[in-house]
Amino acid sequence: MEKSKQLDIVPLGDRAFLIRFKDEERARSWYFAARIRSFAGVDDFVLAYRSAAVYFNPDRVDPDELVIDLESIEPRAVEKQPAATIVLPVLYDGADLADVAERLGLSMEDVINEHTSRNYHVFAIGFQPGFPYGGYLSERLTGVPRLESPRSRAPAGSVAIAGRQTGVYPSDSPGGWRILGRTPLRIVDFEREIFPIQAGDSLRFRSIDRDEFLRREGTLLDPNIDT
Repeated sequence: MEKSKQLDIVPLGDRAFLIRFKDEERARSWYFAARIRSFAGVDDFVLAYRSAAVYFNPDRVDPDELVIDLESIEPRAVEKQPAATIVLPVLYDGADLADVAERLGLSMEDVINEHTSRNYHVFAIGFQPGFPYGGYLSERLTGVPRLESPRSRAPAGSVAIAGRQTGVYPSDSPGGWRILGRTPLRIVDFEREIFPIQAGDSLRFRSIDRDEFLRREGTLLDPNIDT
């Protein structure tokens, strides 16, 4: 493969390219533009922070010709990006809420108001299937470090923050992020391989009371109806 002159493209084996960008917004804009194009032999585009991976079948497309096609993509303007905005209800009773507030010099109510005050771009999915890395936090919430010793169990649905980011644990697992609360909704269905939250989407959190939490506990997230 000849080196791309317009995009920073590097091979990932013989069936994928990694395209690197200067910042997250350029990666996101390019990704949305790519997703609406039709490319023979391309199986998938995967967004992650300042990069996008392109997976293709070399039996159906010539890699050098694909590079030319990828370079022709014009990034979509932010306001035209076809991303979903997913609103997650959250009961803010997390084990670390009081500690986070103390560390930041805020009240717990201030922390909740800050966390629910903006949309968060989902930059990537991982460290476990379905875990959304959302960002960025407001300056008032930024800078809280991970736990020095990760807890052995962060319950499924835990909504947490660390550094500049926020995320949601899709299943019970060890975890070192600071837990602010929990959503009653299941954000994945592993048995049916349903993952409603995708890289490129936006997340927003809405504070709820215990009654609503109990009423909706265990319901699978439906991005089309949940608010």
